[in-house]
Amino acid sequence: MLTITWDEDTCFHSGDCCSLLPKVFKEENEKIVIDASQATEDAIRDAVGRCPSGALKVEG
Repeated sequence: MLTITWDEDTCFHSGDCCSLLPKVFKEENEKIVIDASQATEDAIRDAVGRCPSGALKVEG
């Protein structure tokens, strides 16, 4: 199982993750809600790798 973490102190809310995978990454009340079941592992790793702030990390 893939675990994705989000560091709110590092995030500057560029919105790239939400634009790339809107079913996985959703912004609610200035926090990112993540549902990893909504995309493939490769797609999620790609989106996390594109995070300009480095606030997203993949574990597993």
